[in-house]
Amino acid sequence: MQLPPLRNCALLSCLSAMTLAGQALPRLLYLGQPLPRSEPVLFAPGLVNTGLSTRDITITPDGTEIYFGVFLPGFRKAVIVETHLQAGRWSAPEVAAFSRDPRWRCLEPCISPDGRWFFFVSDRPTDSQAGKPGPFGIWIMDREGQAWSEPRRLPDSINGSGNTFYPTITRAGELYFLKEEGRGGWLMRASWRNGAWSNAEKLPPPFNASPNQANPRVDPEGRFILVPLMGRADSLGGADYYGYFRRDDGSWTEPIHLGPVVNSPAGDEYSISLSPDGRVLFFGSDRALPRLDGKPLQWDEILAERTQPGNGQTGLWWVDAAFLEVLRSRALAAPRH
Repeated sequence: MQLPPLRNCALLSCLSAMTLAGQALPRLLYLGQPLPRSEPVLFAPGLVNTGLSTRDITITPDGTEIYFGVFLPGFRKAVIVETHLQAGRWSAPEVAAFSRDPRWRCLEPCISPDGRWFFFVSDRPTDSQAGKPGPFGIWIMDREGQAWSEPRRLPDSINGSGNTFYPTITRAGELYFLKEEGRGGWLMRASWRNGAWSNAEKLPPPFNASPNQANPRVDPEGRFILVPLMGRADSLGGADYYGYFRRDDGSWTEPIHLGPVVNSPAGDEYSISLSPDGRVLFFGSDRALPRLDGKPLQWDEILAERTQPGNGQTGLWWVDAAFLEVLRSRALAAPRH
């Protein structure tokens, strides 16, 4: 059952009243939201999902910092928003410090599995004095105590001169991302070895059969890669989420449709990620919550819907990730073609 929308002030009041006294820490994780089950629901309606276009979530390994992306209409602005659990209370969401310059757009945050690095995408120029944005590229920050370092752009051996998007990294230091081409692009990989990044390379078959693909998300252990693909025969419409699963010999399965748990006829399904413990799956979708009460629409209700989650803008959904292991087992057991 879908959680009812909550107004920001009510939810913040509830969260701020939580303290560690008498409550186990897991009760405070995920902004105090009950864990989802096998049916997807909007994540933290009224706080994370507010009716604005929202996607791309990352969480520190200890679960006490959450970052997510918000877009304004027309992609005029894109910011990364943060909230922190401190002394048993979640802070009110605010635009992260590195994302506040109104000249540049920031999106697609990803914290490494060990919490050491924070990756994100931005069109900010490398020259801080430049007056216009550059191409979208991958930027990185280092963990420094309780804060993050100043951002720096990854080298041209990874970013190149075009647009790069959606960084995701394994525990072993394998960085995956998308090199844009048209409406899609190519899945790329680079490695952190001996204190330096290797040159980026295009993933071999069965990946990159066409550029009709988008933002990859790799499992921290490198067991699978989740990718939105477009135009396939088994698609439910728009972009759908698929999984490539790695066999014991290092080869990969063909892409497996992740099914109606996360896929729908909605068109904007381009963002997928796992919680740090792998228990839940987050994904973006612009599916709308149905209105089934049969009552005639009123003007004030239409105006109010602009700030209600599930209004047809892209939102962050979450679901129990157990189904992924079922799909993985089936994919690895299937005969090879």
